[in-house]
Amino acid sequence: MIKSISIIPIIAATIAAAIGMYYIYLYIKGLRQSAHLAFGLSSIAVFFYAMSTFGIYNATNLTDSLNSQRLSVCAFVIFTLSYFTFLMEFTQTKSKSSYIWALRIFGLLIILSQIFIQNELTWISSQTNSRIINFFGEKIPIFESIPGVFTNISFGLGIFIYPFALYIIFNSYKHVAWKKNHPLMISTIIIFSSFLNDTFVAIGFYNFIYLLEISFISIIIYIALLLSRTVNEAAAMKEKLEAAIVELENGRKELESKVLERTQEFQFQAEYFRSLVENSPIAIVALDNNQRVTNCNHAFEILFGYTFEDAYQKDLDSLIASEEVYQDALALTEKVLASEKVATTGMRKRKDDSMVHVSISGVPVIVNKKKLGVLGIYQDISARIEAEQFLRESEIRYRSLFEDSPISLWEEDFSRVKIMIDIIKKRRIPDYKAYFTSHLDEVKDLLQLIRIINVNQATLKLFGALDKTDLISGLCEIIPEDSLPIIAMEFAALAQGETSFISEIDQKNFQGETLHVILRLSIAPGSEDTWEKVFVSIIDITERKMNESFLEYLSHHDQLTGLANRALLFDRLSQAIARARRNQNEMAVFFIDLDGFKQINDRFGHAVGDQLLMLAARRLQQGLRDSDTVARVGGDEFVLALENFTDRDAITPIAEKFLETIAKPYQIQGNICHITASIGIAIYPLDGNDPEQLITNADTAMYRSKQWGKNQVRHFSKKNEDLPAQP
Repeated sequence: MIKSISIIPIIAATIAAAIGMYYIYLYIKGLRQSAHLAFGLSSIAVFFYAMSTFGIYNATNLTDSLNSQRLSVCAFVIFTLSYFTFLMEFTQTKSKSSYIWALRIFGLLIILSQIFIQNELTWISSQTNSRIINFFGEKIPIFESIPGVFTNISFGLGIFIYPFALYIIFNSYKHVAWKKNHPLMISTIIIFSSFLNDTFVAIGFYNFIYLLEISFISIIIYIALLLSRTVNEAAAMKEKLEAAIVELENGRKELESKVLERTQEFQFQAEYFRSLVENSPIAIVALDNNQRVTNCNHAFEILFGYTFEDAYQKDLDSLIASEEVYQDALALTEKVLASEKVATTGMRKRKDDSMVHVSISGVPVIVNKKKLGVLGIYQDISARIEAEQFLRESEIRYRSLFEDSPISLWEEDFSRVKIMIDIIKKRRIPDYKAYFTSHLDEVKDLLQLIRIINVNQATLKLFGALDKTDLISGLCEIIPEDSLPIIAMEFAALAQGETSFISEIDQKNFQGETLHVILRLSIAPGSEDTWEKVFVSIIDITERKMNESFLEYLSHHDQLTGLANRALLFDRLSQAIARARRNQNEMAVFFIDLDGFKQINDRFGHAVGDQLLMLAARRLQQGLRDSDTVARVGGDEFVLALENFTDRDAITPIAEKFLETIAKPYQIQGNICHITASIGIAIYPLDGNDPEQLITNADTAMYRSKQWGKNQVRHFSKKNEDLPAQP
């Protein structure tokens, strides 16, 4: 039968076991917090202590009671160590691990002594150890043994640990609020109170026998409340940590992406610059601080004949500098190694011992203020050296060619002109062409600022000058007023930054005759900023211009009669139609064919026929106004275009007057010739809206005139074109 004194230990054991298993379960499921594990073990220790108390109070003999007492000591030691570990973890108190392990080993030795040492070192047993206690009026026999040395040491361990635990709790209040940690304070006070248990029992107050169990249960309940709150906080913290982990992971991926992108960009830039150097047409070689070749491009191999394998880790100056220039080359390299930049020219040696003229540039390679070596840049200037020599020789030849050239050549100084144009440019004039062409007085003033340096013999001949002084005195004598707009365009081109100008222009020689010339002006290389030397060439095209004018005349006129030809007729007729349309007027087209011309041509010959055509053309011209046009479009066919009339009835009398004029006799080379004319008329816009249609319809009306007996005038009519011809 279970004694009433054992009820509370059983209740304590049940509660402690449930709470302990719950927190061990939390640890195993994944929270992995050492405080949970330590608190769970503390609760399990309370369970075993309560069970040992149950065994002591229900023991029927001294042996059973002794075993329960041994179990209570072991449970007490495990609780003490677990609870101390829990406090250290929960309050995050730092301590030397050697002290903690020494305490744990000491506790293990106490437990081993309770299990394996069965003598008075642990418990002193005798039959006199049983007693009867009055438990709330009930007489209850209690069997108990007296603690031995090792057991008393275990109690001393508790006396040592619990003050230290109290210190840990008070120290944690400096960093954590009192309200959050007060269950620890209460539980610690209860634990110290429980140590009075044996003292109270020893002096006969057996009703205090449950004080230790009640203390343990109170500790378990208080700490369970505290840990429940920490579990919720841990869960919330876990969510935050998981969210932070996700955010950190996203940030890591984004950072990795940016690092990869930046790395690829750096790799691209490195490859880009490597490609620039490798494919550069200029020889480039890199040296380390010991003047040894570390890299070179393909142009270096071509220029000097050394492959990269030939030059690698070799002294550059020993490779490409001959004995005569080695010391100078070495001095240049040392200057660059001393962080100076050099630029010069000189001779260097190829692999086949041939020499080459090169331009030499050296720059130090400095990265993050650290000198890594030098960069040498070489360019073959053999062609330039030869060109300079050729230029010197050419200068001599130029002087000879200048004087002996059949083209008029001038050397002029435009420096004073440039000064004045620079002043004009400060006005920020938007259109220099418009400005100079509208300020011809300024153009004439600028013209007088040009200084003639030299002219050749062809110039003297072209302008009829006696000697060079005639021309050196100035240009105003040979440039007429009418040509100033061309000179204005020349100055405008120079103001816009052009270095050359070409144009046709009229000039006068010293005899007053007009010369048609092509003027070409060019600023000499090297004088772009000063205009101190300007070359001018003048080609006489007077004869060509005359030929061009004559050819242009022939392209638009009949060569025999001088009248307009078909092309000029169509052009003038198109313009006349446009004017008539714009002014809402009418115009007439006469198509004239000479009757009997073929017979005269066959009878008297082509010479007489040609003169007849010229005389007939002259008579037609004399009967026209200045605004009218007469053209020869065939052998004996003519077209007249008459503009600006409003009375259509006046057209027929005009045509009949031409019939009378043409019909008058012609005296040619002693022969009297008679011809007549057939005339067809088409009216704009009645009979057509374009030159082709008007001429075609006038031609049709002219053939009707011939069919109806010749020497008459017929108007084009669409309804009459379907009538049969007069027999």
